[in-house]
Amino acid sequence: MTEPNTKERILDSAEYLFANKGLKDTSVRDITRQADVHLAAVNYHFDSKDGLVRAIMERRIALLNRQRLELLNTFEHQFGSDPVPIEYALYALLSPGIKMCFERPHFLKIAGQIVSHPDEETYKIFVSHFEDVFSRFKEVFIVSLPHVPEEELLWRIHFLIGSMIHTWTNHSWLKTFSGGVCELREQEEIVNMLIAFCAAGLRADVYSHPKE
Repeated sequence: MTEPNTKERILDSAEYLFANKGLKDTSVRDITRQADVHLAAVNYHFDSKDGLVRAIMERRIALLNRQRLELLNTFEHQFGSDPVPIEYALYALLSPGIKMCFERPHFLKIAGQIVSHPDEETYKIFVSHFEDVFSRFKEVFIVSLPHVPEEELLWRIHFLIGSMIHTWTNHSWLKTFSGGVCELREQEEIVNMLIAFCAAGLRADVYSHPKE
């Protein structure tokens, strides 16, 4: 294997430190010391610490979104003119993210920080990376769930995204809460349970609160 170049070493070191020390508490000096590079290297490659945070997002989210769209395209081709079944669409959306839980846990800790304690500008940049992909999936859900009004469907997608992010970032809490019974062990098992939960929510009848 070739040794990572300076830019990759900075990205890897920053991702590790941001995950474990926090975005605010990690300094540029911390990162360059961890990466064993000159202090000026961060400004040279990324302009600033904020630029480095953006580069970390782009590096991970671009791959995540590409995997999602490749799976969705495969299923759309498979089903031709028929709607893509909800479970297949959810597999395309959710499976790459759960895979990332196992392969890139440091990045998902950073994502949790951005979502839970958002700096407004950083949060907007983070969310913007997902807008085109979620628009694609929204169109798939609209076709597959014609009985759900669009406004209601948007809320359901919102709840779906919340379930996904909570699974990404708070699975260690579940291990503690369950006394070790529930743990992120088998990737496909987690994907299947999450799909079953989200599919039921997306497919549910439109709820009408009983009048008193």
